[in-house]
Amino acid sequence: MLDVIGFLLVGKLLVWVLQKFPMQKLFIVGKFFDGGRFLRELFECSLCLGVWVFWGLSFITKTNFVTLLFGRSGLFIFDQLVTGAIASFVVYVFSVGWTTLFSTIVLE
Repeated sequence: MLDVIGFLLVGKLLVWVLQKFPMQKLFIVGKFFDGGRFLRELFECSLCLGVWVFWGLSFITKTNFVTLLFGRSGLFIFDQLVTGAIASFVVYVFSVGWTTLFSTIVLE
């Protein structure tokens, strides 16, 4: 259980760092983040970027939620993609709930 929580925390940290990093100021890569380009939209969406971050992280750590949840495994790449999607959704819902619970709303 602690390894799953660690997996989710490390993934959330990576998503946050990637979103805060000024990619548009990089020399060659920066032009892919201008305007409404695909990479800019991807990096602005925590859920979308999280799928790819958790997908890569699941390859590195060999974490597989499909086997954990369903007891069987299918195609390795598909299992890792499903793992990334599940992890991203869980972290996204937790983050949005946390932000909503502890944010201050000012009506003017």
